[in-house]
Amino acid sequence: MFRDLYKQSAKNRADMQEERRKKLLEEQKQKRQLLQDVQRNVDFRQSRQKAKYNKFPAKTTNFRTLKDAYDCDYSLQLSEWLRERPENLDDWFMMPCPKGQRCLLMASNGRTDMYNKAGRKRMSFNTLLPGDNGNGKQTNTLLDCVYSNVQDTFYVLDALVYGNQELIHCETQFRFFWLRSKFAECEELSNRSQYNEKPLKLLERYDFENFADVSEVLQRFPIWPENEPELDGLLFYHKEASYTCGSTPLVGWLFAFMVSDVLGIKVNENYEKPENYVAPLPYMEDFDVALDNQKLKRKQRKQISKDMDTEDSLCTNNEFYKTIDWEIENSSILSVHE
Repeated sequence: MFRDLYKQSAKNRADMQEERRKKLLEEQKQKRQLLQDVQRNVDFRQSRQKAKYNKFPAKTTNFRTLKDAYDCDYSLQLSEWLRERPENLDDWFMMPCPKGQRCLLMASNGRTDMYNKAGRKRMSFNTLLPGDNGNGKQTNTLLDCVYSNVQDTFYVLDALVYGNQELIHCETQFRFFWLRSKFAECEELSNRSQYNEKPLKLLERYDFENFADVSEVLQRFPIWPENEPELDGLLFYHKEASYTCGSTPLVGWLFAFMVSDVLGIKVNENYEKPENYVAPLPYMEDFDVALDNQKLKRKQRKQISKDMDTEDSLCTNNEFYKTIDWEIENSSILSVHE
């Protein structure tokens, strides 16, 4: 009896997700049209320069201080579980995503900085991105990436700004086209060198209009040669969606072993289901509970660290908890969808 009630509740949540997608798409289309109307009546080159790129400070330790041309904070776009098959799969891209730490990569003022999801700077280095290595002092680039500590490589998911071209209000299919063309123009971005200290690799996108390509990659195991990097899960992007800072139903997430149940598409048998996996929706709920518990434990650890009495023990435990935080950020339980 209770399982039937749960199924009804889960089904309602999936229906609500589809409704929210449609509503959000319409809102984004209206906003893009409004912006176009406004830009027709102003000298956009000058107004954009003043409104947008002066928001990139010379020195910053937190990307949340950055704003777009319309005074909105930049932050990472986070996906939701893809709870059921969308009405029209042809409107979507699929992107295999490697395990790693989700981050924003900002090239500005001759350096490239990496910021984690909390907005804290994790590292600084040189790349060949516009905004670094003398590629224009007033030029800025902001990329959505996954950093693999194992490969010491950044895997590029999306772009918010590229070479002073703001893309956050553009449709997904345009952002992906722009990124592909820019990486084709500078193939050295994918290689490690004196001027490009961390390789940046653009992840492959698969269009559901070319279903054969999607099916082929789902039948492949591993997806990448020698299983490097290791697959975390699959991202699904609606083609007409703007980049949303925060959680959005227009970007979905599934682990590979869930695809056959949710989308009805066969996957390689080596994507084994966990022992506690019975069906997609209950697994999603249990996963989110485990994720919340992880967050709570991390919060409690930080509080304990603050309450330590002696400086020596405080210093020791701070280093310990920094290590724990890094492990949690890179754990598969804190996937890209979180």
